Amino acid sequence: MKAKNKFFYRFYQTIFISLFLSISLMAQNNNMPWVSLFNGKNLDGWKMVGSKGIALIRDEAITCNMIAKTTEHTFVCSNEKYGDFILELDVKTDSIYNTGILIRWIDASKNVDTCKVSLYGYQVKIDPTPRKWTGGIFDDYGKTWHWFYSLVNDSRAKEAYSIGKWNHFRIEAIGSGIRVWVNGIPTTNMINQKYAKGYIAIKIHALGDKPEQEKILGQFKNIRIIKNNPEKYLKQMDLKAIEVQ
Repeated sequence: MKAKNKFFYRFYQTIFISLFLSISLMAQNNNMPWVSLFNGKNLDGWKMVGSKGIALIRDEAITCNMIAKTTEHTFVCSNEKYGDFILELDVKTDSIYNTGILIRWIDASKNVDTCKVSLYGYQVKIDPTPRKWTGGIFDDYGKTWHWFYSLVNDSRAKEAYSIGKWNHFRIEAIGSGIRVWVNGIPTTNMINQKYAKGYIAIKIHALGDKPEQEKILGQFKNIRIIKNNPEKYLKQMDLKAIEVQ
């Protein structure tokens, strides 16, 4: 009888602790100073930059289409610039839809290197190729673009993103540190000082003579940001920070 009572005591104790932690976590999330960047109805607070890519609102999501015979990328770009922040959003892409989440982007109109872009900055890549580097970051700097942080040696991160399903992204940009999670899985932890402040944007890739790909969609919703004291709300990560050039 004593053993049975002891079992039930531990059982209910475990349930109580789990419930307490869940309530505490919910309270913490509710107290976090999130600001919505997208109202689910229109593109208020955003602007179109670049070429002829299309962005419409469908199912409360920014829904993007590539346009055939375009040589320059199009961007759905925030009106406001951001320095340090925590950004979260949900993303769903069809099959081979090529896109990225762009942070700290700067105007490129006065730069001599304007290959296919009118903005430069960090791109959190959404990679539709068999390489599966979604959640890695490259320097989207015209002709001289290159990867800052790839997933070449991270098999766990390569499997984080699911094409055709909604995926949750978290991006922390504090000072020179940038960290990314895809569906709760750490994908990037890098240190780089090239870009300090700029726009947040969604990339609609240029498309050659491939009109059949115009029907392929990328969708983005639940876009929110913490811009006031974001360092107070950093998430633990098990990836070691790597300084990149």
